[in-house]
Amino acid sequence: MRTFVSLALCALSSWAQAQPLKVATWNLGWHLDKELAAQWRASCSAPFELNPQTGRWQAAERGTAETKKGWELPWGRNAPIEWNIGKLPPCNVWEVQRQAVPVELAADTQRRERLQSVLSQVSADVWAFQEVSGTAAVQQLLGPDYRVCSYSGHKVQRLALAWRKSLGEGSCDVEWPLALLDRPEAEQLRPGLALTLNMNGKRWRFLTVHLKSSCVSPLDGLGASSRGQLEGDDPACQALQAQVAPIESWVEKSAQGMDALVWMGDFNRNLAHEDAEPLNRPVRSDSSDATQPLVPPARSRNLWREVNDERPSGMPQLTLLEVHCDEPACLLARREAISREAYGQVRNTLGCRNPLGLDHIVVSAGLRAPEGAHKVSLGAWGRTEVKPGETAALALSDHCPLTAVLTGP
Repeated sequence: MRTFVSLALCALSSWAQAQPLKVATWNLGWHLDKELAAQWRASCSAPFELNPQTGRWQAAERGTAETKKGWELPWGRNAPIEWNIGKLPPCNVWEVQRQAVPVELAADTQRRERLQSVLSQVSADVWAFQEVSGTAAVQQLLGPDYRVCSYSGHKVQRLALAWRKSLGEGSCDVEWPLALLDRPEAEQLRPGLALTLNMNGKRWRFLTVHLKSSCVSPLDGLGASSRGQLEGDDPACQALQAQVAPIESWVEKSAQGMDALVWMGDFNRNLAHEDAEPLNRPVRSDSSDATQPLVPPARSRNLWREVNDERPSGMPQLTLLEVHCDEPACLLARREAISREAYGQVRNTLGCRNPLGLDHIVVSAGLRAPEGAHKVSLGAWGRTEVKPGETAALALSDHCPLTAVLTGP
């Protein structure tokens, strides 16, 4: 399966070379367009009955004393519910004290207005989004001043790229090999998405990803079965390992013929921790040359160094931007696993549940970001709150936006 969303390339744009370009990436946490959101709310408000033979909850024809609404079901990993989360999000996207919050139109509308407020405040020239249902979901938030590209089909957690119309027209394409489409549907992951812009005679390519979750850091324990060891036997790490080769191939291919490359998104991997590893530590499990193709049974130990090897010839060196926030622990966390207390403080300050280590911005040689990357605080808007007699305040996302101001090439 391969999808292309193509618009004609514009030879020149109104963006001046001397003007900095602001980029941002944000995982919006199961964000749906308005029509699909209405369908989701209706599905979660419908009755479900417990099938005594299977022990699973399934849609009921009508509500009775024994049925439960979707909001009331025991959601979670491997939940005993007949529900395809590839088509619609689970009903517990928003929770208070581990209980799903029933979402009404007023709460959904309020969340959209707050999202628009943050997007307007950040005012990025180019946006990368993860966990959106498609083009409409983003266009409804950004309005008519932006162009948006995404794709359809596959799963409802999709990617999108958006850019100001003043930057000119662009061309987008989807990189399906990252989705591991040879696997059973339930095990398939998300593809990559690329945007090409021609700005003032310079060719820029923007990549976004949302990689396999739950294999975050090489500092998350030791041993082959430990969570976080990319070369280990943990199922999540094995899935991410399977993405390594197609990721490297895609990045190398995407850099060809470009004056600038910007790669951003939810990597679900702490690239800073990988970047901080001693230079003499082998990149691969068998100590083979990381500039050569990765061939099983060898496994990559370090995603960042596997990709950033300046090979093949002509591949630019990549720079991982240092992440800054309003907490000193942000910089400390770049090179070490911070304490639970320090992490909690960062979470409280920024307002998002996943404040550090997952989202990154990577740029090619020739691009500069003097101030690094900056986490945007969501404050109270990053938390879900339910008060009697008031519209439920839904968290904007479990991620905070990550921004950077670039100059060059």
